[in-house]
Amino acid sequence: MANTDQERRKRSNLSFELGPIRPPNEARSLLLRFTRNCPWNQCLFCPAYKGKKFSLRSVDEIKKDIQAARDIADEIKEISWRLGYSGEVNDEVISYIFARADYNECYRMVAVWLYYGTGACFLQDADNLLMKTDDLVEALLFLREKFPEITRITTYSRARTVVRKSVESLKRIREAGLDRVHIGLESGYDPVFKFMRKGVSAAQHIEAGRKLIEAGMELSEYVMPGLGGQRWWREHAIETAKVLNQINPHFIRLRSLRIPKRVPL
Repeated sequence: MANTDQERRKRSNLSFELGPIRPPNEARSLLLRFTRNCPWNQCLFCPAYKGKKFSLRSVDEIKKDIQAARDIADEIKEISWRLGYSGEVNDEVISYIFARADYNECYRMVAVWLYYGTGACFLQDADNLLMKTDDLVEALLFLREKFPEITRITTYSRARTVVRKSVESLKRIREAGLDRVHIGLESGYDPVFKFMRKGVSAAQHIEAGRKLIEAGMELSEYVMPGLGGQRWWREHAIETAKVLNQINPHFIRLRSLRIPKRVPL
């Protein structure tokens, strides 16, 4: 298949912004960055955004990225047709894209998403519910319009942010297309929160979790075994279980504590 200079120039202009992380279970999701980095960024166990400043992205910026992702997805399907695979993104199409240096990271990520057909989309970065409700709703509606094949949209958020939103606002966000929220609970014990500089309390986590569920969203809570250390290991375990029982989330995921050199802890 011809690989013309015009096609290469088109590819060099087609890209969208990607954040540094996503949950492990979103490995086969379409990734779109709605905000940059973390607005809190003080947790001692987390190195993900250290040294990086948080910023909101405008709705126009987000829409341009969504359109770029749509254009890339459509081009990948065109490649499949030209290769004789009737729009199917199969092993041969994936190999074709990954073998060529002029297909950037965005092309490769979208190609993998199409290949696995999960229908899942994850919104990066750490706290997208911090966006104004009207802005987030507008961006979500545009995303659903451009990608009708998406079956689930998920994001990270912080409990402290969620408690500031009304249930009515959260319902609007849910109706616009946000299906699931990942919250880093980590512990249920306030002294652990204070020591780790989480900036949130067990009571706020309970309130936030219940609000999200009342709004109709799926809730995934992350727990960090080992975060209580030798001093608070028992309280960490018991109080975390109590908080989870009061929230009753749809999913509980474990992320055991690790302390590599780049972790402030």
